[in-house]
Amino acid sequence: ETYIALGVPTQSAARAVAIMKSAATALIGQTSTPENGGTKFRKMETTVGDCSALVAEAASYFDRVISAIG
Repeated sequence: ETYIALGVPTQSAARAVAIMKSAATALIGQTSTPENGGTKFRKMETTVGDCSALVAEAASYFDRVISAIG
């Protein structure tokens, strides 16, 4: 809603959410790397385990937002 209220084109808003999805799923799935994170990359200690179900759930929420925008 914020992007629409600001007059951001629908395609650009969907692209912004897709970028957020990529970043969030990389962090949840622990696949984030310094190359992807750039100068703001920080590696924090986390519990080791299979987070694939959580990654899939988070990705589905982002997909819902993208569908609602477009």
